[in-house]
Amino acid sequence: MLTWQHVPRLEASQVPAVLRLFHPLWHTAADADLLHADETLARGNFRTWAKITSHAYAALDQRPGTGADRALLDRACSRLGPNP
Repeated sequence: MLTWQHVPRLEASQVPAVLRLFHPLWHTAADADLLHADETLARGNFRTWAKITSHAYAALDQRPGTGADRALLDRACSRLGPNP
């Protein structure tokens, strides 16, 4: 990648809609679950959300048939380490 794109922090009210446009994984996630993950870890950082999405998608490969819920978000977020 030759360029670095600056993406301003998302406002909490933007998070559910932006994530659903970003990846279909989040289409069925509850707003409350997405907002909880954003408040506790991502803090509006889109790059962090891209990492969470990648980890969540990998977790779904290990447990097919599960949905995008708080448990999945918790598993994905735990893979980020202390400073995402």
